[in-house]
Amino acid sequence: MLKYTVPLFAVRRLEGFEPGQRPPKALESAATRALQAELDPDATLFSRSHGRGLIAAAVAGPPVTRLGIDVEWIDPRRRMAAIAEHYLGAAETVNPEQFYRGWTFGEAWFKAFGRDPEPALIRIAGGNASAEPVAVGEAWLLQTLPEPGFVMSLVWR
Repeated sequence: MLKYTVPLFAVRRLEGFEPGQRPPKALESAATRALQAELDPDATLFSRSHGRGLIAAAVAGPPVTRLGIDVEWIDPRRRMAAIAEHYLGAAETVNPEQFYRGWTFGEAWFKAFGRDPEPALIRIAGGNASAEPVAVGEAWLLQTLPEPGFVMSLVWR
């Protein structure tokens, strides 16, 4: 078993599907489980995500105690303003990349902690442009644009 200070993660496109295309959920789910096993089949913590033909998995063990990953395709048709207002409590203008940075952070945080993050943390994540880990509340956050049109967030403590 590996010792982790930062989780291992990988993002991969499903072969035969174009970015933004919806593969069958069962295929995406099976591929994320296989990707997790490739990273470390004995990891004590794991998290998986898939969206529109892109799969992501993360694994960790002590000293990491919480872990969550989310990947999303930037869908310009999504009702971003209404969703941002629901989660942030006020109508805000956000560009699609900011919205999806906040969205994937919220999803990854929920997977890690079993609860929604505070709106202030979502705002921080939405504005994060660093490709390096950053402290956000009680956790660490790493965000990437793994392929054109996608955002990925990894949260751990």
